[in-house]
Amino acid sequence: MRLVNQPIQLIKLNGFPFRFYFRRPYYIKYILDHWRESGQWWLEEPELHVYEVSTNRCWCELHYLPAQEHWILYRLAD
Repeated sequence: MRLVNQPIQLIKLNGFPFRFYFRRPYYIKYILDHWRESGQWWLEEPELHVYEVSTNRCWCELHYLPAQEHWILYRLAD
């Protein structure tokens, strides 16, 4: 398991994550799990959507910050 925590360009298909680029293309085969974390609202932390996905290369954890419309590749396991 490797911590990456880097922004990525993600492409959706029918409203779901489909493909992203991090040094090379990753194609999402399965969304294994998805949940929302509200953050510590009293500290004004933004809501976070977490996706655990299986790709053509590895398992990844993706984070989406809806307030900024920003995707992050948080972790991956080769």
